[in-house]
Amino acid sequence: MSKEKKLSFAGTLARVMGFSLIGSLAALTLVMVVMLIQPQSDKTQVLTIAGLISGVLIMGAAMLYSIRWWRGVDEAVRQAHSWAWYWGGSAGLAFVGIFYVVSVFTQGAAPQRLVEILNVAGREVELGVGIATIPMLLGYGIAWGIWWLRHR
Repeated sequence: MSKEKKLSFAGTLARVMGFSLIGSLAALTLVMVVMLIQPQSDKTQVLTIAGLISGVLIMGAAMLYSIRWWRGVDEAVRQAHSWAWYWGGSAGLAFVGIFYVVSVFTQGAAPQRLVEILNVAGREVELGVGIATIPMLLGYGIAWGIWWLRHR
């Protein structure tokens, strides 16, 4: 029975970046082949498909190496990440909930005004993903730092 080797953060990052590069190059190759075969094809559709393929490959590689990394870290690191995701992610999600309630009570006027201020008309989905993701990641980062400061 072989013992699983601990994977450092740098090693994990290098492997994920390597697989991401390979996946992106594969998707780019697919785009080039499709555009050579059908030059009149809709480039937006082809690029969207390539982006989806790249995204799936990148996320798959990231998940595989994250699982391997998680199994190799000590209990303190696990506790820090779990605590940070619970408290920091929840605090960020509360912000998202507040934004949603404001949106409902203003019948969409508040988000529409935000779209106008940020000049992102036609990109509302990306704005929504950012509004949902960024507060959670910021909350996680702050909570992670607090956990480590309290336990040093």
